[in-house]
Amino acid sequence: MTTFWNTSLSRVSRNKVLIRGYRVEDLMDRCSFGDMIYLSFTGELPAGAEGRILESIVVSSTEHSVMAPSINATRFVASGGVPLQASVAAGLIALGDHHGGAVENCARLLQSAVADGRGAGEIVAGHRASGTRVPGFGHPWHDRDPRTSKLVAQAEAWGLAGPHLELARRISAELGKVMNIDGAISGIISDLGIGWEYGKAFFLISRTVGLAAHHVEETTRERPFRAVAPEDVAYDGPEERDLPARKPPRPPDR
Repeated sequence: MTTFWNTSLSRVSRNKVLIRGYRVEDLMDRCSFGDMIYLSFTGELPAGAEGRILESIVVSSTEHSVMAPSINATRFVASGGVPLQASVAAGLIALGDHHGGAVENCARLLQSAVADGRGAGEIVAGHRASGTRVPGFGHPWHDRDPRTSKLVAQAEAWGLAGPHLELARRISAELGKVMNIDGAISGIISDLGIGWEYGKAFFLISRTVGLAAHHVEETTRERPFRAVAPEDVAYDGPEERDLPARKPPRPPDR
């Protein structure tokens, strides 16, 4: 029999909810949110501290000031008087290759490089030759990202650091640039066996919490309709001008 959808994620029947085959009430009794992320993304429950490191990842990316485009978007949209889900959605839509996308791109790089046996020198040389940036390294504000050092230390302490995180460290040394939070997350989730396709998900999960908080703060603390000040807008188009003269329209053929 042909079905419309096939899924291995969950099954719901009368008075029963199974997630990856496990009864939801059993998961509620035993599992943390990090465990559920690992189960959802890999299909199996953590064997060790995988859930703990995933929760640290979620905490690390929850908030990074109003300077981020996703938070700007949420607060601008919230100031227009829309519901929470609308402004949070606006913030999530702002996440892309240049904001929140480096985890996916870096994890894909690390996973393919480890599988192919490519080293840091080859990776860096290739990006320099093509004039492209290696994702996951360098930061405009931090020359020692406190989130990175904590995640790396936890991964090592909990026995979760492996070849992908080690490759990320070597790339950082080869570049002479700090491994940022995206690079650390990329190396860790890759060592956990989580596919690079889930890279953006970690930022989405984390930042949703922060965006919700920004929506409520914007709507309860600030005046409605956040507008850009005129002095912050520079017009560089043509000066005032008249419309050009034109011939009257030709009457339609009868």
